[in-house]
Amino acid sequence: MTILIDADGCPVVDLTVQTATKYKVPVLILCDTAHQIQRDGAQTLTFDKGPDSVDFALVNRVHPGDLVITQDYGLASMCLARRARVL
Repeated sequence: MTILIDADGCPVVDLTVQTATKYKVPVLILCDTAHQIQRDGAQTLTFDKGPDSVDFALVNRVHPGDLVITQDYGLASMCLARRARVL
């Protein structure tokens, strides 16, 4: 399992990384160039600023059983279709 964070506007990045580090779960932070977010204990991928660029990049990387953290209902539905868990 990997935790993927849609970091553009996500208020729980720090809490998620802290909890994942405690349980040794890998974390992937995805953001665009307007919201560059770096955290120790997580890998960050940055994408061009554009409509849904981060969302589609995340969907292309998610696997069944992964956990996705997002506030985006459209992204959540795409991830659920790929058998991921979404919060």
